[in-house]
Amino acid sequence: MAGVQLEKIVKNYGPVQAVKGIDLDVQDGEFVAFVGPSGCGKSTLLRMIAGLEEITGGRLKIDGTVVNDLEPRDRDIAMVFQDYALYPHMSVADNIGFGLKMRGLSAAERRQQVEEAAEILQITQLLDRKPGQLSGGQRQRVAMGRAIVRRPKVFLFDEPLSNLDAKLRVDMRTQIKRLHALLKTTTIYVTHDQVEAMTLADRVVILKDGELIQQGAPVDVYNAPETRFVGEFIGSPKMNVLEAKCGAQALVVGETTIPFSRKLFPHGMDILLGVRPEHLVPCTPEEAMFRTTIDVLEPLGSDTMAICMLDRQEITARLAPDPALRPGNPLDLKVNPEDIHLFDASTGARL
Repeated sequence: MAGVQLEKIVKNYGPVQAVKGIDLDVQDGEFVAFVGPSGCGKSTLLRMIAGLEEITGGRLKIDGTVVNDLEPRDRDIAMVFQDYALYPHMSVADNIGFGLKMRGLSAAERRQQVEEAAEILQITQLLDRKPGQLSGGQRQRVAMGRAIVRRPKVFLFDEPLSNLDAKLRVDMRTQIKRLHALLKTTTIYVTHDQVEAMTLADRVVILKDGELIQQGAPVDVYNAPETRFVGEFIGSPKMNVLEAKCGAQALVVGETTIPFSRKLFPHGMDILLGVRPEHLVPCTPEEAMFRTTIDVLEPLGSDTMAICMLDRQEITARLAPDPALRPGNPLDLKVNPEDIHLFDASTGARL
């Protein structure tokens, strides 16, 4: 195993700078997820670590060695791709063991290591099948098996679950988490799905427009987003962000005044008030901080999403199922003041 260090990594495509001086230290054995919207640079960054993209500027170290100019095969990494990249004419066993064959291992050695990887991934019964006979989840496990037998210093995953349906994604998340707990190999995982990032990673790295916006343990990023962007991107459903003004010991949202004395800002200052749907709680009119009207209800079985109107702004509450909830009815909500996030209206930075 090994750590991975990125020192001011830059990637230019002509005049366009896709990655803008990223500094990051991935510790030995750590599971780090790169997450962000399409075009944020996360896959480009991963491909530079793999050696599939040339680094324009900065230094990349794996296990303390600068690898900028090393070929992918010489970096001792294994990569799992979104599209599996299996050989259709080969059996599962031959697909998993192909890299070992190229390295000159004997048939007996290959078979032993393939069977060990298949046992870890619970695909021993599939070894004689061809990829065309497998489901999407099984193919992805074969691709992971091919990476495992390499026994690399670093695993790289490039959106490996994006082609799977919702149930398979959940199953494969569990499989990947178990795999990391067992092997403890340094892992860098790219995804646009913040739920994947939050559930899998020891540390989440959030990227936007080629820049590292925030990093930290998933729970820390969720509880203390440094910008409006992070607050809305991390968490499902996304954080409510309301336009507000600072009043005297209060926050004013439209015609609604919310007592608030945690932190004082200049009177009349424009701010953004953030509150997560799961932190909004139905209450009596006397306790209400937000007096809303239900616009749309989305029943999800265990939860109901209530999309409400607060003056002319939309606010979503994640509530327990309740047959009394009806579109058009009033809904009074409160929130613990400690669960309110405030952002600068002009910069989006946390206040």
